Amino acid sequence: MPPTSDFVKKLYKMLEDPSFHDVVSWGPHGDCFVVKDMNEFTKSILPRMFKHSNFASFVRQLNKYDFHKVKNTDDNQFGEHSWTFRHPDFHADRRDALENIKRKVPAARKSLLGARSAAAGGGGGPGAGSPSPASTTLDALQGQVAALLQTQDDMAAHIRNLENNYQNVLAEMVNFQRNMAQQDGLMQNLIGYFLQLENGQ
Repeated sequence: MPPTSDFVKKLYKMLEDPSFHDVVSWGPHGDCFVVKDMNEFTKSILPRMFKHSNFASFVRQLNKYDFHKVKNTDDNQFGEHSWTFRHPDFHADRRDALENIKRKVPAARKSLLGARSAAAGGGGGPGAGSPSPASTTLDALQGQVAALLQTQDDMAAHIRNLENNYQNVLAEMVNFQRNMAQQDGLMQNLIGYFLQLENGQ
């Protein structure tokens, strides 16, 4: 049997690392894994484990190995922004089953194989060689949208921070001007006082 792919081995190794568990971990029953914080996962874990920082690319890679995104439910303990993925042969306690996870055959190749089978009398049937469901593309698009939304949130937070800094600078300038005015008034009083002393002499 062909060896387990590097991608699948890295995926399993990532989930075995306890230092990542606040960001990504096995699900409660060990039959799926959950990306709890997509932003931190993209910034810190993807570059370390997979040598890139593109969440949409990570989702596409999962789809190529027939992992499927699990729809979040109302009682999802990891929050509505978490991402859960499942594969029937990917389990926390089934390292031996990893070799069963294979890269999917591309649709064009499936079509060619179906045509060859039909030509050889295999009777591929009307559904042979049909492309895979659109869910693969949808999941990848969802990953891109989520990444864009996260970037938008980060930019909005940065803008708010700049606005707060601007307000702080304005407040400092107002205080500085007020202090300067007070000092100017004090100097005027001192000058007047000394002039009075001189005139009194």
